[in-house]
Amino acid sequence: MDRLFHRKLKVFALGLVLTLAVFLLCGCAGKGTQTQNDELSENNETPDPSASAELQQTDGTVTTEPEEAAEPAPAEPSPEASPEPTPMPMFDIVDGRTIYLSITEEEFIEIAEFLRKGLGVNDAALAGVLANLQGESGFNPHKIGDSGEAYGLCQWQGARLNQMVEYCEEHGYNPVSLEGQLNFLIHDLKNNYIYAYDQVRLCEDSENGALQATYNFCAYYEAPADPGAESVEREEWTKLLIYPKLNELKNKD
Repeated sequence: MDRLFHRKLKVFALGLVLTLAVFLLCGCAGKGTQTQNDELSENNETPDPSASAELQQTDGTVTTEPEEAAEPAPAEPSPEASPEPTPMPMFDIVDGRTIYLSITEEEFIEIAEFLRKGLGVNDAALAGVLANLQGESGFNPHKIGDSGEAYGLCQWQGARLNQMVEYCEEHGYNPVSLEGQLNFLIHDLKNNYIYAYDQVRLCEDSENGALQATYNFCAYYEAPADPGAESVEREEWTKLLIYPKLNELKNKD
């Protein structure tokens, strides 16, 4: 009996020890789980927007919040482009009167040299041709006159206008260009209006010769109904502006 009682007492004590051990282990495990949950909860909290710009990450690194993009500075207004000055026409003041052409001096020189070379004439003859181009069209190859019947530098009409267009197209020129029409004028004088060409080129190189060349070109090439009346203003351009300018250019050379 005593031996059996002692055996039961040992079994009971062992069971009590095991029960206490299990209870202690469960309590420690629960506490550990709660601690981990609390740490996760703290790490997952939404950061306070008023907090410092630097946030501590779980891995120990520091990340700085992006700064707000600065608004671009307004572009400085660009200075307004200065308008190109209007080209000054060639002119002179004689006895208080302003005499001028419809082209600039640079354009005048370019056209004069082109015709001088093409026609092979002196300054007087060249002045006569230039004065008539000013009177007919103002050196404008697009000029339309006589209610739409006349066109170009010399206000060609009808068959003569058709000849100008055909000549330009055959020789690779644009019929509405200054170059094409000047080339046709040279060709026309030398081949179709030889008499008019001679009456201009044979004038002596003087002021009187220039005035005569101006009238002759008007009368024999332009052939208006009243060449005397048409030539009055053209002769004034010749005498007061064109012939003196040609002499000036010659003396510079």
